[in-house]
Amino acid sequence: MYLANSFQGIAFTDASSRYIEDGSFLRVRTLTLAYNLPSALLSKVKLGSVRVYVSGQNLFTFTNYSGFDPESQNTGGGLIPTLGVDYLTQPQPRTYMAGVTIGF
Repeated sequence: MYLANSFQGIAFTDASSRYIEDGSFLRVRTLTLAYNLPSALLSKVKLGSVRVYVSGQNLFTFTNYSGFDPESQNTGGGLIPTLGVDYLTQPQPRTYMAGVTIGF
């Protein structure tokens, strides 16, 4: 491993595992819960089907990783090679949706 600090003229050539940590994780990426209303109820209001749902993305991440996201995607741009280094990587957004699907 070779890290160069061009501002101070110092080169660090010793490989170290000091900042290496376990990046294993389990993530609930997408989850949808839905309920179809009974047809007996729908026939009274002259509807074919009604489905109510809630959905979410990136709901839970189970890990012992100390950074924001164990799925860091730093590609190493710039003067210092940083491939695989988690440097100011933003966490993945968590999103929620809810809706109703109506069929006639």
